[in-house]
Amino acid sequence: MAILAAGRKIALGPVLGNLAALAAGLLVTLILAEVVLRLVDLGHPYYSAPELYQPSDDPRVLFEPRPSFVGYSEGTNVTTNSRGLRERELPLARPAGTRRVIFLGDSVTFGPGVRDDEPFPRQVEAMLRADGAGPVETVNTGVVGYNTIQELGRLDDVGLAYQPDVVVLTFVVNDLLETFSIFDHQYEPTGLLAPAKVWLRRDSNLYRFVQNVYWRVAQELRRARDGQTEPLRKRDRLEERLATLDEMVRTTRANGASFLLVLYPDNLDDPVSPGPSGERLTMRDELIGFAQREQVPYVDLTAAIGDVRDPRARELRLREDPHPSLAGHRAIAEALRVPLADLLKR
Repeated sequence: MAILAAGRKIALGPVLGNLAALAAGLLVTLILAEVVLRLVDLGHPYYSAPELYQPSDDPRVLFEPRPSFVGYSEGTNVTTNSRGLRERELPLARPAGTRRVIFLGDSVTFGPGVRDDEPFPRQVEAMLRADGAGPVETVNTGVVGYNTIQELGRLDDVGLAYQPDVVVLTFVVNDLLETFSIFDHQYEPTGLLAPAKVWLRRDSNLYRFVQNVYWRVAQELRRARDGQTEPLRKRDRLEERLATLDEMVRTTRANGASFLLVLYPDNLDDPVSPGPSGERLTMRDELIGFAQREQVPYVDLTAAIGDVRDPRARELRLREDPHPSLAGHRAIAEALRVPLADLLKR
């Protein structure tokens, strides 16, 4: 069989053979790339599995981890207890002679990419016990995507039931964002290829690697165009979150516990829009000022792990994700070791 092109006959057999060989070569290349990326652990699946979460009855919270979940999410195997915490089964009533520390926070506290017993709340428990602090239990109530409003709801709905002696909140600057539901932020492509894209996003390291590089390059181009890494933080939003923090501190103290504020380094140097006095301060200045006014002890983790641009980030952050690695969680636990020991002694 042949076709006529430019006055000459071209046999289709060799053309189709060449196209088939090209397609086969491309397929082999893609398979090899997939295998190599899996071997070197690039294109890791740091996605939130929707089956981990359920809607919450608390309108402040919107969503929460599903109780008794066992599965894969956030780049690791995740197990939750009967109250939906990434934590062991612990009785709500505090055992006699045991002191408890409740950890509130977002994904940094929850621990993407590390095993159930590796986030810093569990590590600091082991350190305190090794230091002779006596029976101490830590309870990790962190949830991916939560802001300060949702963390206050988590304290009311779950945290206080564990009868804490100390409540620790890790504040991340993106806690200034609007409250959202994780179900509104699932990967949902459109079009005829949507099912294939969802499957590839879930199962292909190569697809995730290419997609993540594209997103990162696009973000850097936007930053270069805009001329600054982060926008000016709005004062009214900050004031709202500080009011929520104040309520959290008052609730903690009303239940006979101490409060510790932990400042996560990323974006702490972002400026906040000027207040009535016209003075422009950074997020770090504003949060430390709040802690000093309310006589709340605080720990700034900048010295311990640095921000994402810190040279130590290669070791203390996950390879393709800004969250702490196992070494990063260990460094955070070390930074909290002495302040928590001091609070427990009181």
